[in-house]
Parts: sequence; structure tokens; C-alpha cells
Amino acid sequence: MTRLLYRLSRWCAEHALLVVILWVAVLLGLGGLNKAIGGNPPSTFTLSGTDSAAAQELLGQAFPGTAADANPVLLHNDAVDFGSAAGQAEVERVADALRANPSVTAVTTPADFPGQLSADRHTVLINVTVNENDAAETSVGEAVLASAQDAVEGERTEVALGGFLGQKVSTPDTHLSEIIGLLAAVVVLFLSMRRLSATLLPLANALLAVGIGLTIVSLLNRIVFIPDVAPTLGTMLGLGVGIDYALFLVVRHRQLLRQGFAVPDAVGRTSGTAGAGIIFAGSTLVAAVCGLALTGLSFLAWLGYAAAIVVAVAVLASVTFVPAVLGMLGPRILRGGGVEDVDDSTDSGDEHLDRSMWARLATAVTRRPWPFAIGSTLLLLALAAPTLSLNLGHADAGILPPETTARQAYDLTTEAFGPGATAPLAIVASLYAPAAAPAGTEAQSPATTSADGGGGDPRTADPRLVQLRETLAATPGVTSADAPIVSTDGGVAIIRVQPAFSGADPRTEDLVATLREDVLPAAVAGQGMSPHVGGVTAATTDLSELIAARTPWFILGVVSLSFVLLMIAYRSLLIPLKAAVMNLLSIAAAYGVVTAVFQWGWGSQLLGLEGPIPIESYVPMMMFAVLFGLSMDYEVFLLTAFREHWERTGDMTVAVRRGLAD
Repeated sequence: MTRLLYRLSRWCAEHALLVVILWVAVLLGLGGLNKAIGGNPPSTFTLSGTDSAAAQELLGQAFPGTAADANPVLLHNDAVDFGSAAGQAEVERVADALRANPSVTAVTTPADFPGQLSADRHTVLINVTVNENDAAETSVGEAVLASAQDAVEGERTEVALGGFLGQKVSTPDTHLSEIIGLLAAVVVLFLSMRRLSATLLPLANALLAVGIGLTIVSLLNRIVFIPDVAPTLGTMLGLGVGIDYALFLVVRHRQLLRQGFAVPDAVGRTSGTAGAGIIFAGSTLVAAVCGLALTGLSFLAWLGYAAAIVVAVAVLASVTFVPAVLGMLGPRILRGGGVEDVDDSTDSGDEHLDRSMWARLATAVTRRPWPFAIGSTLLLLALAAPTLSLNLGHADAGILPPETTARQAYDLTTEAFGPGATAPLAIVASLYAPAAAPAGTEAQSPATTSADGGGGDPRTADPRLVQLRETLAATPGVTSADAPIVSTDGGVAIIRVQPAFSGADPRTEDLVATLREDVLPAAVAGQGMSPHVGGVTAATTDLSELIAARTPWFILGVVSLSFVLLMIAYRSLLIPLKAAVMNLLSIAAAYGVVTAVFQWGWGSQLLGLEGPIPIESYVPMMMFAVLFGLSMDYEVFLLTAFREHWERTGDMTVAVRRGLAD
């Protein structure tokens, strides 16, 4: 690999302009292709084999394109009685405005379900169901909210949008944090490199990798569902490793130039040594994030694949684009524009490393290795201790900033209808014999039956559905069960159930389990029905269970794959074993800190939070992939430096001291 990287990088340095033009052409070409290709990306994913997935499949068959959960539009005005004629007229005016949206498939008001009017009659809930294909579009949520706001009379009526549309509208913009991160990187790089060209090259490499990588991810998103958080994760990793890898190369290249090597030869030697470390470091990071595929969950797998694509582009750019720019800059990459003093050491060129602060640290550690090893291990174990109390949960809109519409809808709903109204469950039942009105009841035309309410449909009086609804309403932990909504063919019925607790409350998860295991089987025994518990809250419960079951296999797979890669790179069993144990210990410490801050609330207000918040079930798994990959990244950098100095000196103590300083 060393010879191959030497020849590749030297060729790039000698044909620098061509290489840079090709990279820019790829960036612009992919960007243009991404804009030219139309179509909406898949907006949802299903947890195959789960009860919530079965409910969603039934719902899709009976009500094509309809999402399982409605989006509540909240109207609140202390001076308006929404149960009066004037108040009802305002509600209907808002409902008509919402129905005019082409993405809206159904709208229900208190006229359909009286329970959507609060007890004090000052708050009304209008449920809006949208086409499933538009559920992920922020513009749809913005249009729904704007329509409701334009339709109300008087400035005193509050309007807020909840549900998944409200969450989309309320998603914070991360561009400011990315800009701050880049500015911080510029400052650190300039203070370290003392040369503008050496400062900008790592940033250019990172931005190029992120731009191309995220464009590829966007193109793939036309075909498969990729989570919204994937670009953020890809940007974070792409900027980090893109800067790291380029900086690793620039530092090594400057050392070789100071030792008198010609520019093309120095570029080739840089990639032949440091470039090999980058290849293996990038491979371990790619392996770690791709390990999310071992969970068997498609959305987590594609989260890992998306991050891996950006990292792979960063590796490729580091061994081609960076050498090309180094070749164009020539000696100008040095401080002083090529007149930088040569190292005063003439023997091996490494003695200057012995005088650095890092060498003094390494000397202190290598002189007393066991006290440092034991002390650092005890410190990491102390930091990891809170992990023993880690409880995974589900964060709802209650943790969002108060100025967001989703948080406002959450607060209004909780105050007027109870916390469970923010986490409804959808009981979707398949009827073996179509639902029918009791004898003597006039049947309704199927053409007038839709998902916007079953209040006027006599088929909802089918004894099987009446009994099921009564059983659900009488279940402990359930505050209400709405009238059934029956599909056109009568084969599927939906009953929306309101828990007594919010979606973030563990008791809601217990209620889902109770409904599935005890209540529903007993309620439909001998009735010719097959019920399922669906909706976002139920799907979140299923996701937590799947992740808990597959996390051990995921960790085992990632550690094993990284072990094999390091074993191949260093032809050793002890080195990868030490790396795996150390990295697992450091990740456990990271889990402990996260538990203390977010679950216990230690210092959470410094992060802008009001107090403790639930830790999402997928966060530890995603953290493991990122932290293990990056930790192995720097492990490879250090081991590469140690081995180089060991080959020069044959003294491991000197190799560790100079390798760390290098």
C-alpha cells in the first residue's frame, strides 16, 4: 500500500491543476444532478415484523396514503366559547381552510368528535391527517399552520401545530452551530500552522468531502428512506475527519520539506507513510458506522451508510486532492513562505521532538506506566458509573424551546385535554366479516365514509366494535376511546385511544404492552377480529425493544471487525485487543457523562435545557458507532507514529515519546 500511495500522490502533485479541476467538476456535477432529479424521497419507514408495522400496513390498505397519527391544530382563546355558535363558526372556518390544502386527506373537529373540545370550551383541537408521502415535508407543515392562522379572527386566538408536522416545523436550524465550529477550527488551525495556506487546506478538504458526500446521500434518498439526522451526522464526521486527515498530511509534508526533500517526493513520501494511517483509520471509522446495519433496522443502517459515504469521500480526497494542492503550493506551505528554518537536528531529524511538551508528558507516563494506567482506568470507571442507572426513553415535544409551535401545541394540549392527548394510540382492527349496521339501522353509502370521522356512519354501531371500544375505554391507563372509523369496504376499523400519560412517560410504554398482551386478545376472542396497536407512540415502543435486543450483537460485530482490521494492519493480537478494551472503557465513560447530564440533569441548564430529559433509545447505539470509530481513528494515528519511530530507534520508550509528540 505504501508504494501505491506514493505513486498516486506523486502523480496528483505533478498534475495538480487537473486533479483539482476534476474534484470541483465532480462536486458541481453531482450538485446539478441532485437539483435536476425530481420526486419526493420516501417519507417513512416501517419496523418490519412488529405490531405497529402491521397496523400501518392495514391502515395503508384501507385508507391509502393516510398516516396513522393525525396532526393536532390547537385553537385557544380565553375570551371565546368554542362551543357557542360564533365559536363553532370559527372552528369550521379553520377546518375548511385546512381541507383546501391538497396534502390534507382528512380533518376532524368537535362536530365529529365532541371530545376535541376542552371542558372549559376555550380550547379546541382540530385533527389534520395528511397524505403519507407528504408527511416528511416541512413545507406542508408550514402551509397547514399558515392556513389555520389566516383563518382565525382576532389576534387573541392562539394557533399551534403539533404532531409530526409540528415537529418538522419546529426542528432547529443547525447551520449556526456548524459555522461556529468552522470558525473555531480556523482559529485553532491558524494558531497551530501559522500559515494561511496550511490553515485553509484542511478546511477545503473537509468542505469538499462534506459537499460531495451529502450530495450522494441526497441522491440515494430519492430511493430509500434516510433519517433527517443523517446529514447532521455526516457533516459532523465529515468536517472532523476531513480536517484531521488533511492536517495529518500537511504536518508530515512540512517536516519532509524542512528535511530537504523536493516537493513531489515529499508529497509521495507523506502519503506513503501518513496516508497509510489515514486509509486504516478511515476504514475503522467506516466499519464502525456501517456496523449500525447489524441492528437489522433499515433507518439505522442508512444512518450509518450515509456517514460512511462522507467519511469514504474524505479519505479519497485526502490521498488525492490534498496532495494535488500541496503540489501547487510547493514550499509556500511552510511558515515564512519557504524560508522556514530547517530543524537543527542533523542525525535523524527527530531529536527536536524530545524537547516538546508532549514529549515531557510521554516521559512522565513511560517512567511510571502502572500508576498512570491504574489511575486513568479508575477515573474512566468513575465517569462510567452513572451508566448503571441509564434508562432509555422517548423525548416528546415537551423538551422543545417554548417559542416553537410544537411545544406550544404540546402545552395547550396537556393543559386542556391531559398529557395523554399528546401521545394517542391507534387501534387498527382487521374484521373477518365487514362491519355492518345493526338490524333496523339505515346503511350509509360507502362513498361518504372516509377517514375524517365515523360519527354519521351507522356501521360504527357494529356490536363487535362497540364492545371493543367499551373495553378499551375501561382499561386502566386509558382516559378515552374515540368512536370507530370504518373503511369503505368495512374490513378495517380504527379506534383512537388516549392514554392517561404522555409519550415520554414509561407508563405509556407499559400500557402498550398491556393492550397487546392482555386487553386486546381477551376483547376480540371469538369476535372475528385481529387488532393491532399502531401510531408513533407504539412504533417508538417497538423501536426501543428492537434496539435493546440487537445492541449486544451490534457492539460485538463492530468490535470484532475493528479488531480484524487492526490485526491485519499491525500483525498483532495484543495491539487490537488493547485498543478494543481501552475504547470500550472510554465509551462507557462517555455514556456515564451523558447519563449524568441528560438523565440526572447535572449542568443541563448550561446547555439550554430546562432540566432532565429522556435519552432516546437509539442514541447510545449511534454514540457507540461514532465514538468507537473516532477513537480507533486516533489509535491508528498514534500506533503509526509509534511504529515509525520504533523502526528508526529500536527503543520503545523513545518511540512512544517521539510518536506522541509527532
